[in-house]
Amino acid sequence: RGAVVMTVKRRRNRHLKPNAIVYFDELLDVQHRQKIESIVERVEGVTEAHFNETQAQLMIVDYDPQRTNSGAILSRVKRQHRHAQLI
Repeated sequence: RGAVVMTVKRRRNRHLKPNAIVYFDELLDVQHRQKIESIVERVEGVTEAHFNETQAQLMIVDYDPQRTNSGAILSRVKRQHRHAQLI
């Protein structure tokens, strides 16, 4: 596969939080994206999860590294039977 190049706009103060970028191998409809965002936001330590507006296969997840990590976030996504990877 080729490299994925992207630009992510950061909101104010987001530079203070680590983030994980999850790439989904499939395009999801709005309903499924919202469901996955909700599920990921319930991971202890996750402060926000949202799909990129212009690249709908990318979900940006802000989290507290003292309470969780990117591997735990990816694991939660994969439990939803979605093919995804961290980039």
